[in-house]
Amino acid sequence: MPHFKNNNQKHITFTEAAINEVNKIPAEKLVIIDNIKFFENENIMSVYQDFENDICEALQDGFDIIKKYKKLFLIYPEKSFYPYPKRILNGFRKFCSINKLDFDIIDHIYDDIILKDGDLFITIEESDLISLIKEIRNNEFEIGDDIGIISYNDTPLKELFGISVISTDFQFMGRKIGEMIVNNKKEIIKAPFKFLERNSV
Repeated sequence: MPHFKNNNQKHITFTEAAINEVNKIPAEKLVIIDNIKFFENENIMSVYQDFENDICEALQDGFDIIKKYKKLFLIYPEKSFYPYPKRILNGFRKFCSINKLDFDIIDHIYDDIILKDGDLFITIEESDLISLIKEIRNNEFEIGDDIGIISYNDTPLKELFGISVISTDFQFMGRKIGEMIVNNKKEIIKAPFKFLERNSV
């Protein structure tokens, strides 16, 4: 799963050193999952995400519910233990530009953040999701009525608590990779990525 950081701990798609090391692996023994952007060999097994178009298209699928909000916020952690591709930012900006939506991008949910009725937040990290829910409750807003939440990547807890998500299908990714390995079949497949509407929008 090739995701890398630069010296400032920000996500980069690849490094020359990484490419050199990956290229030492025989193609018939190589499986690339999630981020295939830097690898050009088509004779491999891969299930990948298209980070830029995935978020844009998934949000577009949910536009009928999203358009009721006055301003969209993407909480994009610049420095994270698990780095997130900048293509997520590009896709979010593209969606907002296409639909002429007011938006902002912030690094994290901080204490005493100013919340307004009509805000919609898209969170990536669980810690920001939890902090946002606390701030919404502390300010006596209603989630899904006054302020919306969409989280990146689905989990059982998000489903349990009714948090809307934009998410790749991790079960699909695992199943397809398993089938390729068992059948020794070389394929490059894009994983499905969907908007799942729940009570938080």
